[in-house]
Amino acid sequence: MSTQEPNISSGQVKVAPGKTIDLQGVASFASLVELLAQELGSASGKMTGNLPNGPASFNELIGEIDMNGQGFHRRLTLLAQPNSPITLRFQVSWNDGRGRADSGFTSGVTSDYYLGATVEQIAPQGRALARYIEDIFSVMDRMVTLGQGNKLSAMNVSAAELQAFEAAEGDNLLSEHTGRATNP
Repeated sequence: MSTQEPNISSGQVKVAPGKTIDLQGVASFASLVELLAQELGSASGKMTGNLPNGPASFNELIGEIDMNGQGFHRRLTLLAQPNSPITLRFQVSWNDGRGRADSGFTSGVTSDYYLGATVEQIAPQGRALARYIEDIFSVMDRMVTLGQGNKLSAMNVSAAELQAFEAAEGDNLLSEHTGRATNP
């Protein structure tokens, strides 16, 4: 019997030295990506592993979630390494609607978040993380349109449409500014 084969009759298992894959860690990462995709109302994109030393080891897992709509292309990329904090990369670009999807993107914003916890520590809080992700994408959606004011000036919205919108909102969106009172 070679030294790499298990010796079941003696109750000892000898394993050749080398790197191994933590399948539980990979499963935790995959379930976190799936949970986030589900909570964000999207299908999970591709999940890959970086295998620099062959199929018996990996040094990074990558999961992508795409959420597109209303002219925005949003991508969340999760990057995890064994026993290391997780990184979230947010990318948002905006299509002005005048061109093809691959050439009409006029603005883009990218942001990386380095969380001080591993996948296993974050996984139980996956739903809360999804809410934070929605908030971050909301801010980035507004940021990606900065500098596009010249395109907004071409819009034509009637006063009647503005009044109907304000009435539908319940509270007036615009209020009179009376200025700051001065103390004599």
